Parts: sequence; C-alpha cells; structure tokens
Amino acid sequence: MLELLEPIAIFTHVARAGSFSAAARRLGISKSKVSTQVADLEHKLGVQLIQRTTRSLSLTEAGHLLYVQGEEILRDTDQAIASVHNLNDATRGVLKVGISQSFGTMHLIPALPAFMAKHPELELQVSLLDHKVDVVSEGLDLLLTMSEQLPLGMVARPLMKCQFLLVASPGYVARHGEPSRPEQLVDHNCLVYQGEWHEHSMWQFKKGDDYCEIGVSGNFRVDNAPALKSAAISGLGVVYLASYLMEDEIAKGTLVPLLRDWQLTHNLPLQAVYPRRKHLAPKVSAFIDFIKNHIGTPPYWDAPYVELFSERK
Repeated sequence: MLELLEPIAIFTHVARAGSFSAAARRLGISKSKVSTQVADLEHKLGVQLIQRTTRSLSLTEAGHLLYVQGEEILRDTDQAIASVHNLNDATRGVLKVGISQSFGTMHLIPALPAFMAKHPELELQVSLLDHKVDVVSEGLDLLLTMSEQLPLGMVARPLMKCQFLLVASPGYVARHGEPSRPEQLVDHNCLVYQGEWHEHSMWQFKKGDDYCEIGVSGNFRVDNAPALKSAAISGLGVVYLASYLMEDEIAKGTLVPLLRDWQLTHNLPLQAVYPRRKHLAPKVSAFIDFIKNHIGTPPYWDAPYVELFSERK
C-alpha cells in the first residue's frame, strides 16, 4: 500500500490541475515522471483513471472516485503538517477557499490583502462560485456560503445571519403605489431570484404575532442577486434583497424601503463550511477568525439601517 501513496498523490495533482504538464510544474518533477507514475498506478489498480486525447484529459468514473479520495489523503497530510507547525503558531501552506460570488466580490475580496499581510507564508487560492459546491471534489479547504443546506460530512460555523430589505425605485412606487401589507404584493411586479437549485418566490414577513408567507410573481427572474438590485433601480419592480447587496442606494434615493415596520424573516446565514476533522488546520481557523472580525457584529454594511431594523419589533 505504501508504494501507492506517491503515485496517488501525483495522480491527484494531475486531476486537480487538468494536465500532466501543469501537475509536473507544481510538483517540480518532469512530465515524463508524472505520466509514468499515473500509468503505473493504472496498471497496479487494473483500471483506467484518465481518458487522454491530444488536447485534453478527463477522468473516468474510477478516476473521479480515486481523485476524491486522493484529495482527502492530501488534505489529511496537510493537516498533519499544519498540526506540527501549529506548535509554534505558524500559518503556512496553500489555503483553497470557495466564496459565494456576489458576497465575496463585494465584501471579502477587498479585505484579503490585509489577511495576506498577516500571514506572508500562506498562499491563498480563491474561487468565486455561483453553483452548488462539493467541497471535497473541488479540492477546497473551506467554503464560505449562504446556504440553508449543509453538505453531508461537513461542519458549518455560522458567521452571520442576513438581514433583508424590501425595496423598489421611487419611479415604480409613483406608478404603482406602495403596499401597506405583505398580502398586497400579489398585485405588484416582484423580481425573483431563481437559481439552478433554489427559487426565492415565497417571501416571509413578521410583525409581532402576525406572520405571513406570500407567494409572489413577476416578469423578471434571474440567478444573480446584484442583477435583481439593478432591475429594481431601473424601476422594473419590487425586490426582497439581502442588505449586504445594498451600497448607498437608499441614501441617494435610487431605492426606497417598503413595509418598513415588518420584519423580513427569510433565513439565509453565512456559514464557513469545511470537512469534518478532529483538528481544524490553523490556516483554516485563522481565515475564519479574520473574516468574522472583518464582518463585525452586527455586520458593518447594516450600519445605515440600524434605525430601520430597530423599528421591526
């Protein structure tokens, strides 16, 4: 078994990089050695792992299965090394992080230089994602996601809970009027987030003991939250929007809040998701702590709406 560990590691790097040449450069060995090791591994296992063409390669079913397990082996090795390094509180190595695209672009990417300055021995690889993510198969150490569903075998550490605003443009309100109760939204053009795995067309509201869930509809659906905001600014309709997507639109008057005395109770937490481990790698822990401190409690982007949120009692 021990003689298989090196070729499995090399194969995993090939699958991760998508080519023999890229894997060889990353490992600092020759392309011929990479090719030989993978061919020997296929011979010893008695299965084909990679479909090769002159221009590309793809994994077979067996190859994909071994790649997932290979990522686990490499991650466990990294964790063992990190645990030893942690004796002197060092954070180093490669940290692969997946981040929800719109949230990451607006609020996390601008903060990352400060994190890198604190940890100069760490190489950070970030993927901005807008699809359902398999943490293990995509080779991530950590996923920052706004999702209500926790992947099997993962640990989730909540970082914050999104607040929501119901908004529309002044022009839209002038043409169609302002709803005074959530039930009146059925008479409005409501802009809906519709992704591959989720459609947010049931909007939740609460006021004291009064709770309602309204099924809304409209003539515009999109799988990108910032696009919903842009459509609302242009006067297309009403949108149930996470506050982190807001900048200065309300202060500038390009959007106005509606149903100000109702709580918008849709549950959308930001979670740090990572594979279940006995010990959390220092680099992962350091990144989570940095992001949590960067966001603050309450989140810094909610500061303009403290008075509005306080009315929702």
